[in-house]
Amino acid sequence: MKKIILLVLAGCLLVSVQAIAGDSTLVVKQFMQQVQQAYKSASYLSFHVVYRYANKDNPGQYFDTMSGEVALHKNHMRFVIEGTEMLTNDTYSMQVNNEDKLIYLSTPQPSQMADPVAVLDSALAQFEGIRTRVTNNKGMATLTLSFPPGQTYKNIIMVIDEKTGFFKKVVYEMYTSELVEKDQLIGEGGNGLYQNEGNVEILFSDYAQGQFTDELFDEKRFFNRLAKGKYEPSEKYKDYQIFLASPKL
Repeated sequence: MKKIILLVLAGCLLVSVQAIAGDSTLVVKQFMQQVQQAYKSASYLSFHVVYRYANKDNPGQYFDTMSGEVALHKNHMRFVIEGTEMLTNDTYSMQVNNEDKLIYLSTPQPSQMADPVAVLDSALAQFEGIRTRVTNNKGMATLTLSFPPGQTYKNIIMVIDEKTGFFKKVVYEMYTSELVEKDQLIGEGGNGLYQNEGNVEILFSDYAQGQFTDELFDEKRFFNRLAKGKYEPSEKYKDYQIFLASPKL
């Protein structure tokens, strides 16, 4: 049921300025640099996110809803959603799956949310003909990216608070039929819920600073390193299995 949201979550905020036409590349990059600076300069920042999907013809009827909590400080990030906790610090990137009782460890990966300009520059450089528009209204700045025919996305719309630089909303207008099986579509011979087109909306709220400490990013809450390649879970996670995704660990 949540396949579409998970796919969008995996590729969140991935857009390339190198292929953009419309508003100048400089205007678009300035928009994203404001976001980058806002998140990088905010110490011990936390906020709430909601992901929700709606069919194009019923934009107010949401299903496939997920919600989570994000904590950011410098290059450290913690993201908790649907029973899964993802954490990055100076030494590790980890994913704790509570349902399967697994802890995946790898070498640290930079937070995309904390550095959207780097992602913007590199992620979708293969696409050409993306059109952009930046508008300002009532203290909100909106960046709209319109994709050429033949892509999964039609438009990606990003809204930020001009005063803080923080995201308020991101909307992915997409061809849902590209992401689900045929029997999941309405009118394809099954009990489908999805129309051919739909929207995933991401809402950001409850921004706060100073509500946690560095202890939140401490890997010892989850495991202890015994030697190279040897780890044991902490007492709280004693019945979890640890999977090493990097030989350098």
